[in-house]
Amino acid sequence: MWKLPYSWLRRETAGAVRQGLSFDYLMSESHIDLQYGDDRDVIGPAQAVLLCMNTVLALQDSAHGLASASIVPRHSELSLRIALGSATLEASINSVTGFYHSVCSAVRFNLQSKDDMTTLSIMVDAPNTEDAIQLEEIYLTWLFMHCIYFLGRSMPIIDVMVRDPAHFNMGQLHFGIGAPVRYGPVTSFRFARNLLGARSVNRAGDNPHLEAALLWLDFVQGEAAEKSSIVYLGEQGFTRLKDIAEERGVSRSTIRRRLQSVDGGFRGARERALVKAATRMLISSEESVEAISAELGYADARNFRRFFKNATGLTPQQARARSRHVASVGEQRVLDKLAIVSARFNS
Repeated sequence: MWKLPYSWLRRETAGAVRQGLSFDYLMSESHIDLQYGDDRDVIGPAQAVLLCMNTVLALQDSAHGLASASIVPRHSELSLRIALGSATLEASINSVTGFYHSVCSAVRFNLQSKDDMTTLSIMVDAPNTEDAIQLEEIYLTWLFMHCIYFLGRSMPIIDVMVRDPAHFNMGQLHFGIGAPVRYGPVTSFRFARNLLGARSVNRAGDNPHLEAALLWLDFVQGEAAEKSSIVYLGEQGFTRLKDIAEERGVSRSTIRRRLQSVDGGFRGARERALVKAATRMLISSEESVEAISAELGYADARNFRRFFKNATGLTPQQARARSRHVASVGEQRVLDKLAIVSARFNS
């Protein structure tokens, strides 16, 4: 599981501290216990989401006090609902982009496609470059959360560009998006253009912030060991070796080579991807087992039920009845607080 370093916490809360909020108070409210006051202190993803929400609500500014103009916290809840109100991923991104352009002059998103690649970028107007870079990163992950919230499952990202040459993930996978990080002039991430036509399998509930956060936590926690490969593409329907190779623009032999270190090779990786996709769809939607099995490519729901039971030891109905998170006592405390705090965005 990834961890955010202390220096990141300081940059994320810099705007709040400048406006008089106590750094220690924000840490306490987010169940973050610091021991050293340097990068030996790290936090997990659930704490990071809670810190983000606490900072926004304390400031009453979804721009974290880092931009030249503020954003009403309620707008972030509205943007999630707007995301799900579109027919395709492209329409969803454009709708969210248009919404933010109408409510804040300091944040600008841009969606551009060229050949078979699409880039989603962000630019922030802030008092200084460091604040702009920090908020751009925060919002890039926020946009990614919108995308997977719309899809109801993970989304394969090719790479992430950041404007910080000393980014702690440089040369590794981005902590919130799970793709290789590179340095560049514009904060952005790239993905395959054919994903723009993807349709949503998700439905908005009473607490979109919590729903989106839990889906993202599933992504960063449950798939950390496999995000560096192409295994999780199976959750987008790329369950054949031919499809994955075409989506990635590489040969089948390259895909096989990348999967040599994965237990069970491509077949095993495909089965794990199907189990993850099925489990997420069972938990995050009210679709019937028959509908889910059809979406995953099964002509007969009985075959899907047999596969799922053999793979997990549970029937699809039993898996749906279980909580999506099995957490330690400490983590559960954070998740419980997350549910309480996220509901405040809807009031």
